[in-house]
Amino acid sequence: MRETLWIALASFRETVRDKILYTLLFFVLILLAFSVLLGDWSVFAQKKVITDFSLGVMSLGGLAIAIFIGVGLVQKEIQRKTILTLLSKPVRRWQFLVGKYLGLLMVLVVNVLVMLLGLWAALAWSHNDFDPRLWLAAWGVFLEMSVITAVALLFSSFSTPVVSSLFTFATFLASHLSGSILDYIETMKRNAERIPGVQPLPEWFEPVARVVRRALPDLEMFNIRPEIVHGLPLPPWHLAWATLHAFGWVVAILAIGSWWFDRRDFL
Repeated sequence: MRETLWIALASFRETVRDKILYTLLFFVLILLAFSVLLGDWSVFAQKKVITDFSLGVMSLGGLAIAIFIGVGLVQKEIQRKTILTLLSKPVRRWQFLVGKYLGLLMVLVVNVLVMLLGLWAALAWSHNDFDPRLWLAAWGVFLEMSVITAVALLFSSFSTPVVSSLFTFATFLASHLSGSILDYIETMKRNAERIPGVQPLPEWFEPVARVVRRALPDLEMFNIRPEIVHGLPLPPWHLAWATLHAFGWVVAILAIGSWWFDRRDFL
């Protein structure tokens, strides 16, 4: 693990020096500040609006980091040919990929803490208390980031940066929407039987949606914003299962990425 940790620390230092990271972080903090103004305009509870909007911004900020930084971590080494120097040392290709992932994971931890600090500042500025359960929401955001970052590294292990970014974004959308699509299909089936004139969906649509649902990680499992914002109780052991779900998918995705990366020719 020494080589893997060395690559992780080097990737962390490289990412911290990257101007893209500071640009994304600055943009996220601006949006967090905008949540205070949005809360002032809202006719609903100000604290709920600020919290809900800010947690959504944190999730999208994690997606942006995964796409713009996660995809580029491997591709920059390939384009600069520095990967040939690294692999000439006693470093295996899976150690290189896992090290890059761990380095970006450390960056994500720092970013989540900074975003949470920005949310605390937004709440303090609007004279609202910081709910300790926001730490749980931040953990859910971090789990989502960790999975989507692994997906970005998987695609970047065999594809170009543009295609990898598109695939990562498509995976993010499909993972979040697959459950809602299945609920919509069930609703349409019931309405087609009871209400004349409602056309049922094609027969092939539901099996395809179920395959997509099973083949992708359930990112909605990490979304506990409604419970935190509205003060609802979380299901027992929900975050524990969500953590195991994220860990299992990260291990599986990195294993596939390492297998593919091991067969790639860089010459």
